[in-house]
Amino acid sequence: MATESTADTGPFDLGSTPIHIGPGSRTIPIADFGFDVASFEAYIAAHCRPGEPGRLIMVETTPSDWPSWECHGEGDEIVIVLEGRAEFIQEIGGEERRMPVRPGVTLINPKGIWHTADVQESLTAIYITPCPGTEHRERSS
Repeated sequence: MATESTADTGPFDLGSTPIHIGPGSRTIPIADFGFDVASFEAYIAAHCRPGEPGRLIMVETTPSDWPSWECHGEGDEIVIVLEGRAEFIQEIGGEERRMPVRPGVTLINPKGIWHTADVQESLTAIYITPCPGTEHRERSS
């Protein structure tokens, strides 16, 4: 049985228009996304519910080391490296686990695990992220 959709099906640039995947695998493009705190807060308020955080799929380019650690409290994050080189660092059981990444590599930042990245060559990656409950803390020098 065929169904009709009135949803916008693209094409999209995930670097400026991330896509939310919500309950029932429904997709919603988030146009004019600013990739700043206010944009993430507005996205969470509009599209995420307790117990149903969904996932935000986005492409982000990071030219230098991350300035902070982050931790996702609502689920695992998937990172798919498209370009560049970096070392992702996960804090597990008080120890740092360092993972070098290059184009084509995928890694998982598990729910509740603090992580950051040292960038050797400008990093472009697809992030599939549960945004609600994400926390940040400064990296010590």
